[in-house]
Amino acid sequence: MTDNRLLLIADLSGYTAYLVGGEAEEAPLIAGDLVETIVTHLTGDFEVAGLEGDAAFVHAPLDALDGRRLIEAIAGCHDAFRRRIESVRQATTCTCEACQRAPTLELKFFVHVGPVARQRILGREELAGRDVILVHRLLKGSDPAERGLRSYALLTDATVAALGIDVESLGLMRVSQEYEHFGEVVGWVGDPTLWQDRSLPDDGVPPSFEVDELIPGDPAMVWDLLTVPGERERWEGIERIDEESLGGERGVGTRSHCVARRLSTVEEIVDWRPPHGFARRMSDGDSAEAIVRYDLERREGGTRLRLRWYPADGAATRDGIEDEVRGRIDRLADLARRRPQDAAAADELPSVGRRSVNPEARS
Repeated sequence: MTDNRLLLIADLSGYTAYLVGGEAEEAPLIAGDLVETIVTHLTGDFEVAGLEGDAAFVHAPLDALDGRRLIEAIAGCHDAFRRRIESVRQATTCTCEACQRAPTLELKFFVHVGPVARQRILGREELAGRDVILVHRLLKGSDPAERGLRSYALLTDATVAALGIDVESLGLMRVSQEYEHFGEVVGWVGDPTLWQDRSLPDDGVPPSFEVDELIPGDPAMVWDLLTVPGERERWEGIERIDEESLGGERGVGTRSHCVARRLSTVEEIVDWRPPHGFARRMSDGDSAEAIVRYDLERREGGTRLRLRWYPADGAATRDGIEDEVRGRIDRLADLARRRPQDAAAADELPSVGRRSVNPEARS
């Protein structure tokens, strides 16, 4: 029995040269960490079919993602990959070849749609069929490289047609390649770094509503109140926030499960510019509800917070949500206003029972 699946391979470009040129112990560890970052991001939308050393092969039901969500998933994964490489570069003073050459690695995506069969081999479920073979053959294509592309996403014509992707708006270029047994395969290729803001509403699109408030305190403090789970729980009326951050770093792709009054909301960060602005996509777990943008600007007397609420495609703004959001921002301003007094009160607490941080006190 077969069913149509969306097939995606995320492949590390330059992997062989990196392993050959790097230390035998360090290079595989760093490459493995990068592949883990890729998989962690993609598993929010896809099921893992297999890890292939320098690549992750994932798949999803054809009706699970539309064109926009696929583009967002690719762009977010690519962004997480680049941020992880940058964190490796900044966090180490190691001069070994593996650490120094990590920024030379690139990431390519190959996407195809077609019927697949499932079979069990040695107790493990595998995907099989001509289209599974084809998506792997795409890795050997030379057309994008001849155009000077090193990091890119290639979507077959079948993918573009099945998901209704607008190739012109994404700036995709037509490519074609001859493959043995398959003949000519037409695809569309583009740079994922140019897709980062596709998940955000255009500036010309009016929000459903807007909150513009002066919050006491500097932007860094207000940023923490808006983004740190423990701080958010104090003013948003959320009982618990479970956060999943790629590589331990909060940013684009970070997902949160928020529980309030037994209702669960799923959030994903789709824009991240600390401490100036960010955006979250919010859903009830099944369907998108809204994209909420936050912009912070230092002003005399505090920080101007501008919140804009955009209903997701096809979603209606829930009754009462504007009053609910305005109430939360009022509580945020209250909390920020009390922050200096709370800090002063904490400093005045008696030291009985506190552990000393003075090393001499333990002697």
